[in-house]
Amino acid sequence: MRYSLAALALIGLTACGEGEERDLPVAELDCRTGLYRNDAGDVLSLTPTSNGGYRWRMLDGRTGALKEADGAWRSTLGWTDEADGFAVELGACGDDAIQFGAEGALQHYLRVPLEITETTFEHDGLTFTGKLIWPAGAEQAPLAVHVHGSESWSAVRSNATPYLLAAEGVASFVYDKRGTGQSEGEYTQDFHVLAADARAALAEARRLAGDRIGQEGFVGGSQGGWIGPLAASETDVDFVVALYGMAVNALQEDRYEITQNLARAGWGEAEQAKGAALSEAAGVIMASDFRAGFDAFDQLRREYRDEPWYDDVEGEFTSEMLPYPSFALRIVGPSRDLGTSWEYEPMPVLRALETPQLWVIAAEDAEAPPGETIARIRTLQGEGRPIDLAIYPNADHGMIVFERSAEGEVRETGHVRDYFRQIAAWIKSRDLNYARAAGADVTAAAPPAQ
Repeated sequence: MRYSLAALALIGLTACGEGEERDLPVAELDCRTGLYRNDAGDVLSLTPTSNGGYRWRMLDGRTGALKEADGAWRSTLGWTDEADGFAVELGACGDDAIQFGAEGALQHYLRVPLEITETTFEHDGLTFTGKLIWPAGAEQAPLAVHVHGSESWSAVRSNATPYLLAAEGVASFVYDKRGTGQSEGEYTQDFHVLAADARAALAEARRLAGDRIGQEGFVGGSQGGWIGPLAASETDVDFVVALYGMAVNALQEDRYEITQNLARAGWGEAEQAKGAALSEAAGVIMASDFRAGFDAFDQLRREYRDEPWYDDVEGEFTSEMLPYPSFALRIVGPSRDLGTSWEYEPMPVLRALETPQLWVIAAEDAEAPPGETIARIRTLQGEGRPIDLAIYPNADHGMIVFERSAEGEVRETGHVRDYFRQIAAWIKSRDLNYARAAGADVTAAAPPAQ
């Protein structure tokens, strides 16, 4: 959920390393993308990464990155640079088998023969690219339409979740949102526009799959937690899954992120309140498209800038604005407008939605602070809304499990246990047992009144 002002700074990014690593061509990367299964029934997905390698994922939440160096593939644990003990042999482009497993104990994995239909569809004067991924041989299956977060990469190429859901009997439709991948248009964070795009994607999925669809709905992570329910509120679907999303508005996200980060840095309620005031003032500027609110923001900056907590302010946009004078913000800010729906209030939509929802929350989410969202979802549950809630401890944004050292260094090792299995199980039967077994704090929706 990023609303970047990075163009205000000139940042040089340099990639360097010791090995003879190479970035594979897109065609060679894509030819290995897919789902693989060994003789024991274990499955893993392979999807390309932005640095010319792959990420592998398993249903139980284990994951690692693959990078080719010196003619061999190296696997690293989670999102760390640590070797994870797995060896990989991918073979030539076009092979339907890979070798994967512990060092000295490679197992043979065959590509799972999924039914994949690539498509383009027209909406709002634009051509969108999408892909239907159907479990091979399934006469009928539930269908998940995958709604994007704030990412700008191609979901058709790199979203692994559809492959892993297919292993569990759930079909998926994934598409490149406007302005990304092979879809036309300009990238935007206008939730209303993106919700309309999601509904168009659902219509295309219905056209392709027809009466093979058992039930259908939206699955959205991060910013998709706003867009998925909004899309569902204006069409007839059977479910919505919101993964590490928020039930507050986009301006409040910045405020809660700042106060949470100040609290983690050891600052008390007084300092947190001052940080919230900075965020509120910065939010006026953002919501006005950098046309108003500068006097109040400048006054608070002058008042607080010499206080020791000031350097620990970290949020979605306020912290990026703090170093720059108002004249620079006025000039550059509007050029960075992403059309974000600052005015969108999710609670009226969630309160009115009759569609069953699953909210999966990371208890330690640094990017989408969960406290107020959890309180609001529980309020809606208390009002009888059909919402299931699973809160995973020791998980950050993306439902990523992490360890924090005494020095504060974070080590991200994988997804929460049985992450993809839980998504599929809930879609198919509203089953929450995987989350319970993983230690999540689970609150199921109250059964409908008779």
